[in-house]
Formats: sequence, C-alpha cells, structure tokens
Amino acid sequence: MREPGETPLVTVLISLYNGEKFLAQTLDSALSQTHRDFELIVVDDGSTDGSTAVLEGFADTRLRVMRQPNRGAAAALCVGLQAAKGAYIALLDQDDLWEPDKLAAHVELLESQPEIALTFSWFRLIDEAGREIGIHSSRHRGTIDFGELLTDFVIGATSNLVIRRTALDQVGGVDSSFLRLYDLDLCLRIARLAPGNIVSIPRDLMLYRRHAGQLSRNLEAMKLEWSRVLDKMRCLAPREVAQVEKRACSNMSRYFARLAYEDARYGAGMQLLSEGFRYAPAAWVSDRKNWLTSAACLSGMLAPGRLHRSLERLVGLRR
Repeated sequence: MREPGETPLVTVLISLYNGEKFLAQTLDSALSQTHRDFELIVVDDGSTDGSTAVLEGFADTRLRVMRQPNRGAAAALCVGLQAAKGAYIALLDQDDLWEPDKLAAHVELLESQPEIALTFSWFRLIDEAGREIGIHSSRHRGTIDFGELLTDFVIGATSNLVIRRTALDQVGGVDSSFLRLYDLDLCLRIARLAPGNIVSIPRDLMLYRRHAGQLSRNLEAMKLEWSRVLDKMRCLAPREVAQVEKRACSNMSRYFARLAYEDARYGAGMQLLSEGFRYAPAAWVSDRKNWLTSAACLSGMLAPGRLHRSLERLVGLRR
C-alpha cells in the first residue's frame, strides 16, 4: 500500500512557451486543488518572455521546472513524462484554468474503475480577461469509442485529460511530430486499447481560455495536421476509419469553419462548410451545428454589425 507523500499519485504536466500573461492564474488553479497528492512539472520550451520570473514567484514544493530549447508542446510533454512519477498524468495548458475539485473528481473515477484509461470532463469557455463568454463544451455522457472520437472530438481540449500512466506507456506516449493535434492523436490511440476505456465526467471542471495567440487559431496548419492524423489512423485502424471517415471529415470541416469565423473570415467559413456538405451530405443536413455555423458566417458577411452580434449570441458563436 502506498504511504501518503511517498510517491505522488498524480503528475500534472504543463508545457510552457511564452506564457507569462496567463501562467500565474494557471499555476494557482493547479496548486489550489482539493486533491493534494500530486506533483506539478512545468517544462519550459525555450520561453523568451517573463515566464521564468512568474515561475520563480511560486515556492510550492510540488512544483518542478524543467527547461529545453524550443521544440514544441508535444516534445516538451515527452520530456515531462520521462520525469513523471504519478500513476495518473493530468495535462494542463499554460492558459487554461481548473476548478478546485478537478483532480479529485478524475482520481475518484480512475481509482474506482481500473478498466478506464482516460477521463475527461465538460468545460466552459473564457476570454483573455477570464470572463465567461457563454459557450461550453460538448455535453457528452458516458464512454466513447474510437469511431465516435474520430467522428467528433468531444474531449475538446488538452487541459481536459487525465490519463492512466500504464495506458500512456502502452500506446507509446505523446507523438512529438504533431505540433497541434497531439492530443487528438493520443486519445485515438488510447481508445483502440479496449472498448469503453474513455469516459466523461458530466460536470464543468475546466475553463478553456480563448485568445488570439493560440496555436489552434492557425487554420492552415490545423488542416495539415488533421490530414496527418487521419493518415496515421488509416494505417493503425483501416477498417474502423473507413466506417466513419466521411462523417469525420465533414465534422472537422465545420470545426475549421468555426476557426475561420473567429478570424472574421466568413467567406472561408462558408467554403469550408460546403466542403463538409460534400463529404457527407445527409449527415451534414441532419446536424443542427452546421446550420447554426452557416447562419453565423452568412450574418457576418451580410448583416449590419449590431444585428450580426445579436445573431452571433443566438447561435452560440463568439469572436
């Protein structure tokens, strides 16, 4: 039986690159968890801003800082994983926030159900100032399998993941060749280990911060990485991918349309929605989110500013 304090049950990993603006809030949210049996490893991926000074302002003995030249978030997580001692690995982005009982809820589920490899929760979105913007994550309940996850990545954010270390080791860890969609790739590989081994916690336990500097805002780079993820999954699970590929590409086109919308590229958003329709017409028509995203893009193109903002709130999109 593990004695308290002997080895941390959880390792929290943060990949850091020029995160000075939001880092203190993120660290506070991690170190204020009601579940105390964890270590916090921050891997500084070659930051050139004031991130070091922020880190030096925290004296908590659970915090460990590692440094490497800039090689990307996934590569930084790989370094952190090599040093991690926890039986569970919790990932946290440098700009997101956790509710105080985030770790407690995940650990309770993982400890009670040893067949579960990965847990995620619901979350709400905040802006740069930390204000909620009235948008929340998918409200998925229960388990999710490989095909469902490829079709719709309802997990939605890296900061949402708490993973059993043995499962991470089984799939070979984080693939550092991905700069942006390493979380999607990792979750898909874990989903293939066993049916029903990924499960949601139906509560908002995380706050996802939306701001201009995010890697996910680079639409063209995201599209290229999605193609690479899909190619990799075709090799790993050709039969499963073939069953859902068209629907998956259609849904991802809508996600890219939303990224275009956030950058006020409304025409590009409409083009991406058209691509999604061509992949899977029947599925596209039956999905309310496609119609709402189309309405938002058309409103941005055609409606006066005040009217557009009203319609924007109605369909649940914000810029």
